[in-house]
Amino acid sequence: MDEYIELLKEKLSNVRQADDTSILGEYSSRNGKVIVLKITLPKLFPVVLPKIFIQNIEELKIFIPHVEQNGFVCFSTENNILFDRTTPKTLVLASLMKAIETIESGVSKTNISDFRKEFVAFWDAQKDINYVSNFVRPDNSIKSIDVLSDGEHLIVCDKLDDGYIPDEIERFYPNKIQRISSIDALFIPLRDNNNVLPPNPRQGWSKKQLKAIITKNLSQSNKVFFNKWIQLKNSKNGKIILLSIPIEENNDIIIGVFLKTRNTSFKKFTGNITPLLVKRLDLEYLLERTSGDHSFINLNIALVGAGSVGSKVASELSKFGIRKMTIIDPDIFSVDNLYRHSLGVSSFHGKSKGIFKCEALAECLEKDSPYLTVEYEAMNVLDILEKEENYFDTFDYIFICIGDTMTSLQLNQLFSMRKYRAFYSWVEPLGIGGHSLYIDYSRQGCYECLYTDPITGNLIPNRASLAEEGQQFERNLASCRSAFIPYGSLTSSRGALEVVELFQKAVYKEVENGIKTWFGETSTFESKGYRFSQRYFSLNKINSYQSNFINNKCKICGVCHDHF
Repeated sequence: MDEYIELLKEKLSNVRQADDTSILGEYSSRNGKVIVLKITLPKLFPVVLPKIFIQNIEELKIFIPHVEQNGFVCFSTENNILFDRTTPKTLVLASLMKAIETIESGVSKTNISDFRKEFVAFWDAQKDINYVSNFVRPDNSIKSIDVLSDGEHLIVCDKLDDGYIPDEIERFYPNKIQRISSIDALFIPLRDNNNVLPPNPRQGWSKKQLKAIITKNLSQSNKVFFNKWIQLKNSKNGKIILLSIPIEENNDIIIGVFLKTRNTSFKKFTGNITPLLVKRLDLEYLLERTSGDHSFINLNIALVGAGSVGSKVASELSKFGIRKMTIIDPDIFSVDNLYRHSLGVSSFHGKSKGIFKCEALAECLEKDSPYLTVEYEAMNVLDILEKEENYFDTFDYIFICIGDTMTSLQLNQLFSMRKYRAFYSWVEPLGIGGHSLYIDYSRQGCYECLYTDPITGNLIPNRASLAEEGQQFERNLASCRSAFIPYGSLTSSRGALEVVELFQKAVYKEVENGIKTWFGETSTFESKGYRFSQRYFSLNKINSYQSNFINNKCKICGVCHDHF
């Protein structure tokens, strides 16, 4: 440590070794106070930067941005930062100077706005903080909310309808949940142009400060509601206030306070305010933690086929925040499909007679995606349409992920009579590639265009195929009933990702009717002596989206267009 002690003497006074990994030093701040810094070299230094603390922070009672309660100075981000680890002395000196700059910016209040960027960090550092799980849907209006508990966790949510506990809450907290009627709770959205700063964690907010912050940052209608609420004297023994504070565009934080009112109104309350750490479990926040895109929340999706590709399509769609999905598949989930399906062996537990794929998939999706409701039909899709020809009218998009060509062709014919929007997804044998077809049936083009000879108009094998026709790929390991086309989990996963990506573009109105062909690994296919189609070579192994697949001889859509 001696070499670093000598180095730090260039910038600090009274430099001495604190322990095996730390050095202490002092400097005079702009405010005239002596600040004692502790420079610690972590075990992984110089792969990681030194850690620097204000050693006498309690004595100085410093409260400035980027300095935590234990004195830690956050002078640099830890994510994706690049520095020269071959010059440790330079790193130590540069880190020290950056830490001093951060402290002095805080002391002179030139970076006071940075408090807002770290609002939650300062709020959560308050002593005696309690926890609450939040399911309240944020909006621009002040509103009363309900308080629940499962015996261990305090939970807040929008007002319950006849006491019904929403599914998403029960999925997060499966133990018995009860409403706590003795606590009155309010959700308050502050104005966008507020300038609210976090409290000093050592002091917190007083009731007077809290009231001033709220009333100064409410719209007129919300202020009227709040002024009436604070005067209400009821039999409640506690009050919870959630504050939604816009920090910057698309970044609203939610904090909370609890007041033990003992049958008094907020206005006459004289006790201490307990800060609440709000654990946000509302859908809007969870989506913001991904791409922040809310375009998919209200879509209603139908998925035909819960096999290896379909199951993974369902799993990917559930991560978009979609709230309604229906899965159609008549088959029992077989252990034979275990290593290329999204479902695992747990789906067989306690089910000696087996379980339908669609049922098992619905259970799995709802368990892992708390805001998603999945219905299922363990029937052949054509049987459903025979009974109810307008069955798909309520869906925004339909995914067809089945290996049966004739069923797909029949669905295509039925869909062509209505303005549905559908995706067809299928993969090639031995993982050499796959295809995703998007059809908006209010436009030209359909699935049967791919099976129509552009000259004669006769039905022919799929023109998009990457494998030459006339080859036998189907295998069975026990009987005809166990026949399957060989490909692995990576292929089904790729097929799902490709069609879901196409779906995303279609929702954004970025694509016309077309087919996306993608390429996979071909070594096994070639080693077995199989032959590629002419189209495989024409695409030169380049992923392609083509809208000229439309066939003027197709008996379903019959449109004049360039040949595919």
